[in-house]
Amino acid sequence: MLGRVRRSPRLRRLAASLGAWYIRLVDRTTRWEIPDPALRDRIRAQQERIVIAIWHGRLLMIPAEMPPGGRVHAMISANRDGDIIADCVGRFGIASMRGSSRDPRKPHKAKGGAAVAAEAMELLGEHERIAVALSPDGPRGPRMRAQPGVATVSAAMGVPVMPFSYSTNRGFVAGSWDSFFVPLPFGRGVKVWGPVIEPPEDRSPEGIEAHRLQIEQALTRITQDADRRMGRAPVEPAAPGARR
Repeated sequence: MLGRVRRSPRLRRLAASLGAWYIRLVDRTTRWEIPDPALRDRIRAQQERIVIAIWHGRLLMIPAEMPPGGRVHAMISANRDGDIIADCVGRFGIASMRGSSRDPRKPHKAKGGAAVAAEAMELLGEHERIAVALSPDGPRGPRMRAQPGVATVSAAMGVPVMPFSYSTNRGFVAGSWDSFFVPLPFGRGVKVWGPVIEPPEDRSPEGIEAHRLQIEQALTRITQDADRRMGRAPVEPAAPGARR
């Protein structure tokens, strides 16, 4: 069935429509707690350049958080699954940067990750008010282990990183490499923004590595704290260097 959806443009559009409908259903029927609404308002005001960082397993609800009619770009994989996701998030006014990280097991197949990083830097360089949403561990993992891309873009362009995560008391964790969390409607939830991570003054490899680690630790902390608030066992990061 999934293969049929991937092959059919009409079914891909239908899947995108259903995905957007489900995100809105969950968002509107869940009693959300926002621990720091000022940080959320900072994103929605769109008065600056900023990178939004989200673990791949907690991507589902980010479209509903974006300001209507705002200038937001998100990295989406350049494949047919990505076509569905790009169509889905486009219904929330989010533009897509198409590409993904390179699979180390297939070095001859570049997926466009470097091109997407370059596009993100170009967008951040051209606009004074823009948000670029990136998944530090996506799309190939390891789960909740930040790759260098987000830290590199932040450091190179001198823009802060705003982590985002969420959890709900009703939902389930899929058996995927990223432990993708699927919330169910009509429950309680928490959306966590921040803390804001400023770009490093030291742009050496060591400075960027420290920045990468800071992003990784902050995202893991808020994700696990969100799970605990909702009475869930926190999802643990994969072992360093683990394969998908």
